[in-house]
Order: sequence, then structure tokens, then C-alpha cells
Amino acid sequence: MPFESNQENLTPLTGFWCVTNNQFDDNSRRLLTDLYLPLIGTTAFSIYQLLWEKIPVKQIVTQRQSHSVLFSLLDIDTNQFLNERIKLEALGLLKTFQKEDEMGSYLVYQLFSPLSAKEFFNEDLLSVFLLEKIGESEYTKLSDKYRTKIDIIDDAEDISKGFLDVFRLSDDDLINTPAEVSNSRENFKNTELVNTPKVDEKPSTKLDFELISERVSQLYKISREDLIKNEDTLNNLHSFYGIDEIELIDIIGKTEDLVKNQIDSDALKRLAQKRFENRVNISARVPKEKIQESAPSKPGSNNPQSTLIERANSMTPADFLAAEKQSKGGFTGTAESNALRQIANQSFLPVPVLNIMIHYILESSSALTRPFMETVANDWKMNGVKTPEDALKRISDFQNKPRNPRGRYNNSSNRVEQATDWSKIENKSVTNADAKKVEQDRMEQLRKLRDQGK
Repeated sequence: MPFESNQENLTPLTGFWCVTNNQFDDNSRRLLTDLYLPLIGTTAFSIYQLLWEKIPVKQIVTQRQSHSVLFSLLDIDTNQFLNERIKLEALGLLKTFQKEDEMGSYLVYQLFSPLSAKEFFNEDLLSVFLLEKIGESEYTKLSDKYRTKIDIIDDAEDISKGFLDVFRLSDDDLINTPAEVSNSRENFKNTELVNTPKVDEKPSTKLDFELISERVSQLYKISREDLIKNEDTLNNLHSFYGIDEIELIDIIGKTEDLVKNQIDSDALKRLAQKRFENRVNISARVPKEKIQESAPSKPGSNNPQSTLIERANSMTPADFLAAEKQSKGGFTGTAESNALRQIANQSFLPVPVLNIMIHYILESSSALTRPFMETVANDWKMNGVKTPEDALKRISDFQNKPRNPRGRYNNSSNRVEQATDWSKIENKSVTNADAKKVEQDRMEQLRKLRDQGK
């Protein structure tokens, strides 16, 4: 049976096949441990390394193994595997493809080596996420560890021999490349793959870079060339944190490297992160009328669903969360702002879809929690939810399922709901103490019956 277009039908019997044209050597293992392990956790870390070991020596796809082999070795189930695998996909370590042949459907895992340290620290989303995970002190240690510069050879003369100084080739082969070499080179060119896919970062809008450049040149000693060098960083901070041009100019000034008169990229990211955290809490205390102003709607748009979609499309997650909490008379707690930031950083869902999820969860709960958001995000990602409209349809479909009379995800261990596709909840309403009391009552009733019979 073929895979559905919007849902991955993964079972333990589903086959898998691993491919790569990269190398996973000792240096790759060091990079994976130092830079990626804090981001993906130990289970995803183990999955990634195990898949490298499963790359076949001979290309015979009909001899593929099933996922049950992986699940058994890792001691995890299907849902755990999927939850961890998408972390590898989001960080560019893995791509997953669906295929089918005469034996049935199977998955192809294309493995990529970790980014080099330089590429990793220059990747805004990854470096900010790592900073958040391990803290400033450990982040600085790792940055220093991989920032290598060999000062001793700066003024030295290079006296190394070249290839033709040591080895000899025939003059004819040097002038006319042999056909075998040309054919082999062409084959590699046709099958060459990018070293690793870029982390998916899709800024919604671009900054007015000319405005930033003009004001920074007036206020600070930072050159336009240095601004251009950091343009991607500025755009990413704008799209992720919702920072506008004026605030970015202020942050650039407050984090400027006064010795080199340059933008300090790491300090810039740290200050942007701190302001993001502060804004979540401060926004929740803005008067209601201000919250309404931050969520413009089109004239004549009285449909609540249309208004919700407009707000989801026009607001950052931080501002949307603050508005939702304020509308209910609450405030944004540190734990939920951290949970939201982590989910957003991992790029599980587009920002407008993430906002719909915030709205949905807060309809039945007083706060956001990371496990519950991951449950919803995982379901929506597996079911191809990419827009606010998709998210609302998924919610509607779920609510109308006969086997789910309450029509909601379960977000509380104190509330027992019928098991659903989105949340498998055990019925824990009967505790061991309750069961013991019931048994004692039954024994007492039996004793009375025996006494009456006598």
C-alpha cells in the first residue's frame, strides 16, 4: 500500500535503506558530540550513529531491513523514533524519502556529515540554539576550542615541495587527460551531493538594510562592509525575534566591539535573546486596548476564524502568546516562554501555525508546556500542516472523530480521556490504594454472605 501524501505510515515492519556520499570520521564524531548532542539529545544522537552503521556494503535494496531492527537495538517504539528523527532532519543531519517497489513501501535515509565548526558557528539558528542550550560559559569554551589560528607560521617561509617536484607523470598524460579519468570525473560530477543541507530558515520579511546602514554609519564607527558581512544574521534576528530596524540599530550599538569597530555577532545574538525573553513577560502586562492594536484585522472582517488567521500571520510567537495570555487576564510564565522558544528554535512548525497551536492549547489550559506542544507539533508535522488554515482543519477533523467525544488533546494527567491519535493516555484514575479498598469491600461482602448461609 503506498504512503499517504500527508502522513507517514511507519510501522516496525516498514523497510529502510541508508545512503550517503559523505564521510563520518573521528572529526565528525567530535563535532557531533560537542555541537549537536546538546541540541538533539542522547536518543537522536544514537539513532544518527546507528544509521551510519547501517549503510550497506552492497547496493541490493531488496535485502533491506525493517525498522524493527532499529527499534530493538535502540529500545524505543515507533512514536519515540519519529519524535527523535525529526530533530536530525531539522538540523540538516538527515533527509527522509519515501519509496515503493514490488516488495512494498520503504524509507530511504540520506545521511549528511555534521557542519564544520566554522560553518556551525556562522549559522545563526544553530549557534543561537546552542547558546541557549548550554549557556554562555560553555558556549565560549566551545567557540575557543574550535577557533584555531597557528600564529607561529605567520612570518615563516613555505619551503614545501609540490606534487610534480616529487612525483613523475608522462608528458602525454599531463597534456591530454586520459579518457578513463575524464569519464570518472564526469560520473562524480553527476552524482555529487551538497555536503549538508542548510537549516531551514525562511524569514518572512526582509529588513530595510539601507536604513540600518545609514543610521549605523552616523552613530557608530562600524563600516558598511562589516554590516554586509552580518546581513544574514540581522535578517534572521528580525524574522525570529520580531526585532525591527530601530531596535536592531540600538542592539548593534550596545554590542559593538569597540576595539575593532566591528559588529560582535555572538554578543548581538545574546542581547537579542535576552530582549526576547523580557518582551514575552512585559508584553503580557500591556493594557488590553494595546493588545488589540497589535492584532490588526481587515475592515469588515467579523469572522472570528478569519481574525485569528490574520493575527497568526502578522505576529511573532512571543507577541501572540503575550496577547493571548493578556486577553484571559493572565501573564506569561518563565517556563512556558522557555518552552515556546525551544519549540520555535527547533523549527517544528512555521510561525503562523505555531501561533494557532498556542491559541488552541490556551483554550483549555492556563499555560504552555513543552511535552504537550511537542505532541501537537509532531502530529501536525506528520500530517502536512503548513498554514493556519491547515492547522484549523486538522483541529476540526480531530474534534469530529467519533472515538474522541471530547475532541481535544489531553493536556492534564489529572483528567482521563479516551485514547486518540494525538495522545495515548493511560487511565490512572484508579490508584493502587483504591484497588485495595475495592478488594477489601468485596471480601467483607463475601464474609457476610457466608455468615448468613451458616
